[in-house]
Amino acid sequence: MNVAPTIVPASRGLALVVDDDETTRMFVERAMIKLGFSVKTAADGMAALELCQNESFEFVICDMRMPKLSGISFLKNVRMRAPQSARRVIFLTSIDDTVTRRETLEAGAQDYLVKPVTTTKLAQTIDKYMH
Repeated sequence: MNVAPTIVPASRGLALVVDDDETTRMFVERAMIKLGFSVKTAADGMAALELCQNESFEFVICDMRMPKLSGISFLKNVRMRAPQSARRVIFLTSIDDTVTRRETLEAGAQDYLVKPVTTTKLAQTIDKYMH
């Protein structure tokens, strides 16, 4: 019997999804898996920071308003403590104002998306930073 090998697409790396809303977290996790990433999740910025102390993520998709440690505080801490652990950070938040957007980009985020977001928009944003 001749059996064709199973072809598994190459992984695009490890991604971290950080959001205190379980529905959003699961949606983004599924989208990132479809985009070829292995995914870990965290429900708050403190848990995300702990994960970044032990692992390196190609992308972190992060909410702004979360318990224990906000998204911007997470970003500032991870950039200070372990800058290579979160190579690219994209905020996905319901906060739609220019001051917050500018603050995140100045702190080192790659991009800022406003909820709700489509899988297509997330994929386009991810692809923009893959290099």
